[in-house]
Amino acid sequence: MAVNKPLFTLMLTALVGVFSCDYKPRNQGHSVYVKHCQSCHLENGEGLGALIPPVANADYVTERSDELACLITHGISGNITVNGVAYEGEMPGNRLLTDVELTNLIHYILVDLNQQENPFVINDIKAQLANCDSK
Repeated sequence: MAVNKPLFTLMLTALVGVFSCDYKPRNQGHSVYVKHCQSCHLENGEGLGALIPPVANADYVTERSDELACLITHGISGNITVNGVAYEGEMPGNRLLTDVELTNLIHYILVDLNQQENPFVINDIKAQLANCDSK
């Protein structure tokens, strides 16, 4: 059976393009997490003992989901309690994340690491950021 090489090449290119372009929020969110958060909060978000709090299965995260954009962008310092454990320290903010990256990161943290339904879209994150100073 003869193969039509131009058609085969076109189909192969299309398939590679479809499967390599993955725009799901959790996938970009996971990539952003790996790049910017994993070194401290560890691969599965479990934190580092009494030194660095978890972001996975973390009551602090789920109870403050409407503040996450501000916390990630501007950082946090001082005392916090996560799952009944007191932590003291500083998490630097990351002001270089785009609104899309931040939205997808929060989606990943809430949905994948905390089994929450993600109520946020990019406009919600922009609104959170606009209100950071008032909190």
